[in-house]
Amino acid sequence: QMHPLAEGKVTLRLTEIDQLTVLGDQDRLKQVLVNLVGNALKYTPTGGTVTVALKEENGQAQITISDTGPGVPAEDLPHIFERFYRSEKSRTRSKDGGFGLGLSIARFLVRAHNGTITVASEEGVGTTFTVTLPLANN
Repeated sequence: QMHPLAEGKVTLRLTEIDQLTVLGDQDRLKQVLVNLVGNALKYTPTGGTVTVALKEENGQAQITISDTGPGVPAEDLPHIFERFYRSEKSRTRSKDGGFGLGLSIARFLVRAHNGTITVASEEGVGTTFTVTLPLANN
């Protein structure tokens, strides 16, 4: 579904796609993934790569979305999930704007599913978001 946004600009790769089942609201979990992948595509420069993976890790479903974008400055990382927060220094605002709510909503939805969401980033290298959700059989 996200491939049309990447076409001609960024390589979108799917790796480690395990068959896992989690209990949750399909539409809300899709909203989380669309937000994270959409952000990765938006901030990754032409010729870059966005990688999405799903695997079982420590008895839970782990989804990672990694990009080769500009990264997020270290001083912004503690605030990245706050409502209305925008890291303008390295991630320039696109024409379609935004209100800085996407990551806050994603965190709320993941937590509502008894999961966690984390971010790791290095300026000039890229950013990785990791969503961990309990498996349905746990």
